Amino acid sequence: MVQSRVVNVNITFRNTESTEPIKNYATEKVTSCLKKYIHHDTETHLVLSVEKNRHIAEINFNVDGADFSCSEESANLYASIDALVGSLSNQLRKHKDKFTSHH
Repeated sequence: MVQSRVVNVNITFRNTESTEPIKNYATEKVTSCLKKYIHHDTETHLVLSVEKNRHIAEINFNVDGADFSCSEESANLYASIDALVGSLSNQLRKHKDKFTSHH
């Protein structure tokens, strides 16, 4: 039986409106990325902020005793979230490779 993993994404908005579409988009992207690499429940903290024309997405979480932290910025929040998920995947893949190559 495959156990479903719970990925709890806490989103903080800074200097911008919290909208349902952006919350749903961010939660969906981050959750699907993490479920590929993580095998137990995880709590993440995502910060979406806007500074003038910089849209910044940052994420922090801890898994398997390792801290993960990513930050990306672009001209809009959707692009920042996409970039964030891309670099997050790279970090998690490297971590997983490091983990599996030692066994």
